[in-house]
Amino acid sequence: MVHAQDEVTPLQLEITLYSDGRANVFYLTEVDPTKVRVNVSLFGDHISSLVIRDEDGVPLGSTETATGIRVDTIGASELSIRYITSSLTMKAGPIWTLNVTTPIESKITLPAGATIIDISDIPSGLGITDGKQYVELQPGELSVYYIIGLPTISEEAQDVIDEAGTYVARKEAEGYILSDAQSLLTEAQSLFSEERYIEAKISAEQAISTTQSIIVHADKAEDELSRAENAVDLARENGRTDGLSIVEASLSTAQRFYDEGNYIEAETLARQVFLDAQVLKAPSSVGFYLGVLILVAGAGVAAFYLWKKSQIEEPPVPKPQQEESRTTEIDLDKIFWEHEDLRLEDKEVIKFLAESNGEAFATEIRNRFEIPRSSAWRLIRRLVNAGIMEEKKIGNQSLVRINEKYRK
Repeated sequence: MVHAQDEVTPLQLEITLYSDGRANVFYLTEVDPTKVRVNVSLFGDHISSLVIRDEDGVPLGSTETATGIRVDTIGASELSIRYITSSLTMKAGPIWTLNVTTPIESKITLPAGATIIDISDIPSGLGITDGKQYVELQPGELSVYYIIGLPTISEEAQDVIDEAGTYVARKEAEGYILSDAQSLLTEAQSLFSEERYIEAKISAEQAISTTQSIIVHADKAEDELSRAENAVDLARENGRTDGLSIVEASLSTAQRFYDEGNYIEAETLARQVFLDAQVLKAPSSVGFYLGVLILVAGAGVAAFYLWKKSQIEEPPVPKPQQEESRTTEIDLDKIFWEHEDLRLEDKEVIKFLAESNGEAFATEIRNRFEIPRSSAWRLIRRLVNAGIMEEKKIGNQSLVRINEKYRK
């Protein structure tokens, strides 16, 4: 800016920055009272809200020029010029930059919550007014770099802890067992209370990464369990039952590991069960034929016994139709009233159980709704934890049933 062309003498310059990048400029100058109008260079362009007054506070008129304004001073000795411009600042990422060339020492006030991260010259003064930081700089080409709302390490740690807590809670609600992640989250909260913010942030980040790792292993374990179960079922259907009971026991153990949240152990054991089920063989032929003869003989004796009994006993009196169709009635209204936050899939499973006399095997639920083992397991966990259902192991099967308090 070429201030030599100005017909004024600068006295005071203050620039107040706003959080949206606009700048409020106050410029006080001395003028020759014998002149009728003077030229004044302004700082920046795209001027708005321009107000010019003389030393008595009387508003003065002006017209725009190529470098600023021409003011009708009409004998004034001082001009106070105030206006707003958005051309003095620019933003790159989170960093704002003020660039301005000043003819005199200037006072630059930053937005509330702003922090200076770099400056073009050594300040002649620093301070805080009305909760806002200001810097005083000598005349010349000036650049001030600042960030608005720079978070502190304590705020960063708290944000990560909150994020971890929300994430872990959401995944636990889906049925995952996240004991290790919960321990790290508790540790992070404890470290934060001790004002060990960096360590607290690290522990919270580890809680998130541990949760993600557990979920990966849980999903892998679910896939391996499904493969192992299908292999065992296929061996049973094909008569390859020599050693099947041992493989079934291992499958039951793998399922228990999964239910307890030991996903890596469940994954490893289920993979071994799958391999073992692949190599199962049928019993020896002698034992097989002997078993067949025993079954045939037993069937003949049973048929003869039933025939004799039908000859000497009166035919049974059929039960009334009402008695035959009698089932356990489930109070669905009570369940849905007490648990308004149930998901749609939860309600569908509850209705299915109600139609199945209040109970069903977990495999039946998976087959009915065509959902993976892990999804079914997490759904069952939610309903058990909510007190709607209870679970009972029968062999290597899981039987779930509506809680007694919801049965009529």
